[in-house]
Amino acid sequence: MKQENIVTPKGVLVYPHLNKADTKFDKDGVWRAGLRLSKKEAESLIKDLTDKIKANVTAETQKRGKQVKVANNPFSEDEEGNILFNFKLKASGTRNTGEKWNQKPILYDSKGNIFDPKDKIIWGGTEAKIAFQPIPYFVGAVGAGVSLRLKAVQVLNLVTGGADATSFGFKEEEGFEAPAKVTEKVNEEVQADSSDF
Repeated sequence: MKQENIVTPKGVLVYPHLNKADTKFDKDGVWRAGLRLSKKEAESLIKDLTDKIKANVTAETQKRGKQVKVANNPFSEDEEGNILFNFKLKASGTRNTGEKWNQKPILYDSKGNIFDPKDKIIWGGTEAKIAFQPIPYFVGAVGAGVSLRLKAVQVLNLVTGGADATSFGFKEEEGFEAPAKVTEKVNEEVQADSSDF
C-alpha cells in the first residue's frame, strides 16, 4: 500500500539533523528535524494527525479486544504557544535477509531543485516545509499512535550559523554598541568553530 505524503506549512526548523544522521541514541543513525509552527498555522495539521491517531487507537482496540492506551502526540506546545512537530527517519539498518540498507531525506531549495548541502550546514532557525508520511504504530508499553516519517525538506530561507544575535533570540535594543572591527572578528571565530557541528 502506497503511503500518503503530507506537506506542512512553512515553519522554522528546530534542532535539525539533515546534514548528518544523529547517532546519539541509535548507532544506525536517525535523520530528524523539529518544525515550529504558530498555533493557527498548525490547526489543520493537528486535526488531521489527531484523527489518524484516534483511528489507530480504535483499530488496535478492536484487534486486541481491549482498550489500548493513546501514545504521546508527535507534536507539543512550546512556552510561547507555538506547536513543535517532530519528524524522523531511520538512516540505516539490516533487513531479515542480512542485506544492509541506507536512506536519507531529499533536500530541495525554494525553487524545487534537489541539493546536497555538503558545504551548507542547515541550522535551527532555517525556514522550511517538510514532506512526511504519518505512520500508525502500536507498542504495548507506550500505546497506539502515529509517528511522522521524514521524507523531504524544502529549504526556503537557509540559516547556516554565525554570531547573529537573532539566532539566539535577541532583538536590537538601545544602549552599548561594539565597534564594527570587534564584531567582525567574533563572527570569523564563530564561523571557524561552527565547522564542528
